[in-house]
Amino acid sequence: MFAVLFNKIRKQYAYLILSALILIDMYPIAKRYLNDQSFRSKSQVATPFEPTPADEQILQDKTPDYRVLNLTVNTFNDASTSYFHKSLGGYHGAKLRRYQELIDGGIQKDIEIFARSMSTDSTSVLNMLNTKYLIIPDNNRQPAVFPNPKAIGNAWFVNNFNLVENADAELNAIKKFNPRETAIINKKFAEDVKGFSPGRDTADAIRLEHYAPNDLLYNYKSKNNGLAVFSEIYYPKGWNAYVDGKLTPHFQTDYVLRAMILPAGEHKVEFKFEPKVYYIGEKISLISSILLILVVIGLAAVEIRKSIASGS
Repeated sequence: MFAVLFNKIRKQYAYLILSALILIDMYPIAKRYLNDQSFRSKSQVATPFEPTPADEQILQDKTPDYRVLNLTVNTFNDASTSYFHKSLGGYHGAKLRRYQELIDGGIQKDIEIFARSMSTDSTSVLNMLNTKYLIIPDNNRQPAVFPNPKAIGNAWFVNNFNLVENADAELNAIKKFNPRETAIINKKFAEDVKGFSPGRDTADAIRLEHYAPNDLLYNYKSKNNGLAVFSEIYYPKGWNAYVDGKLTPHFQTDYVLRAMILPAGEHKVEFKFEPKVYYIGEKISLISSILLILVVIGLAAVEIRKSIASGS
């Protein structure tokens, strides 16, 4: 800086020297946090959990999406199950309030029913959440797999629906209903089903073809317009539904799940997570970056012109 002040070196050279000094100074500091060990291949990273024989048995199932309930651990404060499977439990300090209410008012009740009967015939909440496997302790207190034949699947058509007054009534209703046959809908979504009479044909089918956390693709075939329930959490702030690429309304059912009225025929349904705030932020960030680059280029151009003018 003194060399510039006393005209010992030109400003454009000072910028280059200053940039080089910053890089030299910051490089060893940055290496403390981002070093060669930070970019190891997946196979070289230590596994935080070892799979049990039960985990390995379940992992043989390659279908795209199902859930697992582990009753050999503290179900809702355990991370190991979520490492290997899409867990019904697990822990997060910021759960959706509605899902926490479902845990307290529905899932825990179903766990108690299963513990008494060792059957999933009456565990309506576990079944609608597509809990395909339970991990339970065997006679030696070791984890063992309990397949759930009553798990309904990723999506299904229902024969009818019941409108209820509020969220409390909705939560109470799902404790004693057949989710395969009936959808429980809060009256605040009454307009979505106004004038619609569902009816399922024996040949109607809906199938999950592709699963990603932010993108789910289904194929379906239906003889008539049908009311479909999807075993995914309803969250309207960002999730959009499309039928053959056309934006289509969806609404909440069974307290936490998604539902749609689908047109007859063979079609594709896709759910995409497209939060507006993210895309707006991306645009603002892009515009800001372009403006910053233009300012830097403009300042550099001005300095170059000054240097040329002073040299002449």
